[in-house]
Amino acid sequence: MHISNPFAPLMLKLQKIKYGKGCKFYGLPVIVKKRGTIEIGDRMTLSSSFLANMVGMYQRSIILARDGGVVKIGNDVGMSAVTVYAFKYIEIGDNTIIGANTKIFDSDFHPVDPAIRLQDTDDKEHSGMKETVIGKNVFIGCNSLILKGVHIGDNSVIGAGSVVAKDIPANCIAAGNPAKVIKFFE
Repeated sequence: MHISNPFAPLMLKLQKIKYGKGCKFYGLPVIVKKRGTIEIGDRMTLSSSFLANMVGMYQRSIILARDGGVVKIGNDVGMSAVTVYAFKYIEIGDNTIIGANTKIFDSDFHPVDPAIRLQDTDDKEHSGMKETVIGKNVFIGCNSLILKGVHIGDNSVIGAGSVVAKDIPANCIAAGNPAKVIKFFE
């Protein structure tokens, strides 16, 4: 038996983070908006305790929107030990399941250009931000990495351990590093 964390909703209310009815938070997730926006739909389940999901969680769940970033999480979404880190925009559609230790980003965090990196700048415009959108009814296997600018179509499956660097169409299975479409659903 797992008991939902009664303090997580209080943390959200104190930060004025919108969340829907029936959300469950297991363990101690880190949910923070630093000059950003986070919106959570109804009945989201967020596991941040290895006792809530025995698949091998390596970390607490982290959802962070900063410096104008937006995180939108739909209804009936389940996530375990995820990191969702938005500087610009990350959306997760309804009925999506995200496996343990998955990371979802919309930025490179640091400039890719070596000359700009040497300038030791925190200038966001050089960090390569692009919105990341995960469609509805998507299943992302554990230990996956979803990189900036990726759009994953509705009803798709991302195999465990995949690195998704390019768009994945709807209704397919994709896997690998880099993730490629393996087959389409008929």
